[in-house]
Amino acid sequence: MAPGRLSGILEKLPKVSSPDLIVGMDTMDDAGVYRINDTTALVQTVDFFSPVVADPRTFGRIAAANSMSDIWAMGGSALTAMNLLCFPGGKLEIEVIEKILIGSSEKLVEAGVVLVGGHTAEQDEVLFGLSVTGTIHPDNAKTNSTARVGDILILTKPIGSGILSTANKAEHLDIEIMGPMIAAMERLNMYASDALNRFDVSAMTDITGFGLLGHSLAFAKSAHVTLEFSVNKIPLFHGVKDYVNSYFPGGSAQNRKYAEKHTYINKNVSDDMANILFDAQTSGGLLAAVRPDQAEEAVLALREAGDENSAIIGKVLKGTEADKPSLILFP
Repeated sequence: MAPGRLSGILEKLPKVSSPDLIVGMDTMDDAGVYRINDTTALVQTVDFFSPVVADPRTFGRIAAANSMSDIWAMGGSALTAMNLLCFPGGKLEIEVIEKILIGSSEKLVEAGVVLVGGHTAEQDEVLFGLSVTGTIHPDNAKTNSTARVGDILILTKPIGSGILSTANKAEHLDIEIMGPMIAAMERLNMYASDALNRFDVSAMTDITGFGLLGHSLAFAKSAHVTLEFSVNKIPLFHGVKDYVNSYFPGGSAQNRKYAEKHTYINKNVSDDMANILFDAQTSGGLLAAVRPDQAEEAVLALREAGDENSAIIGKVLKGTEADKPSLILFP
């Protein structure tokens, strides 16, 4: 669902107020955080989507990595998960379902997350994902609303997976393009979160369906800051510039429609490049606001931990008036 429409619906929902709800729906954060006691809070999230690759086992791994990511984006530890699977009954071979679930379980085992159950339903298309529960100290949740002015923005994975996934469905892209993208989507953000937990991170989010700029807008608005990006420093998947013009997805176009009115795009930033930044991602990386004197060291730690494309891509500025851009794009 388009982010603007979703936020409008969420504002109308009846709600139960609780002093123990640390992070709810108001800031469009990655997960909910609910205090159990003085030292423990639950972190809860759910996500599911249609296949982004043809191989069912690979799809299962990507879906699991994507679903668990929200826990790590909050700085938490993932504990348990439940599968959510929709499929066309009688039309999908049982071996396909088995491979999806095996792929997902491989990532759960890698993360040390316990599978406690799930739910299936028959419908016209395949949808798969997980509901995930984790824990965190109530004082340590990394949210959208706490970015500090002066902090440096770090991104841990390249972007452009929505465009390349769409192109692959039409043209069956070469392994030189699809291989690195699939590897990135399968990679757990657990490792990046663990690396970043050693530094002074004021705010963090993961980049998924709303794209880099859609998630960044929630980041900026919740913290009442402006985010300035150095576009040429943002890591991109190989080949994405060749396909953006022909295969910009409809969901990504909705992201642009929502976020563009809050974004200043310098004339030297091409329209194709801007579209890549609005592109909806699957199992994307973490966007973290890190203390300036620790940013370079944090990038080195991320790369040493395996997120080799981690890069400094911008900075947090003082917020502007309500009618001024929340996001700024320079070359």
